[in-house]
Amino acid sequence: MSNIIKKILEFKTYSEIDDDELLEMSNLSPDVTGLDNIVVWLGPNPHSHGKRIKVSNVPNKGSRDCFTITIPDMEVIGDVNKSFIDSKKLDQIKEFIKINLQVICQYSEGDILTDKMILKLKKV
Repeated sequence: MSNIIKKILEFKTYSEIDDDELLEMSNLSPDVTGLDNIVVWLGPNPHSHGKRIKVSNVPNKGSRDCFTITIPDMEVIGDVNKSFIDSKKLDQIKEFIKINLQVICQYSEGDILTDKMILKLKKV
């Protein structure tokens, strides 16, 4: 498979949320994360790609319009709504990931359940 086709498939996989993935991932509100108006998804990661979180491009909504941040390298994949997620907010999201990396990984790998994950998360 060519590198271009591989990148296109990777972008599609990382930047869209299908129904099965939504059922598996937990969406978290600002009350849990401390990220003003931002909804993020955490959850099990398909073996086809690595750990990641999804971030809604729509304020205070768990929208299918989202982008992905890979873990641990913090690569942003997909289209970011820059009128909502500016560089300051993106830095805050990355800080949330950094301070909660261990918990996110434990949850992503199925080592802890949702309630334990929520209790262990630290707000930014």
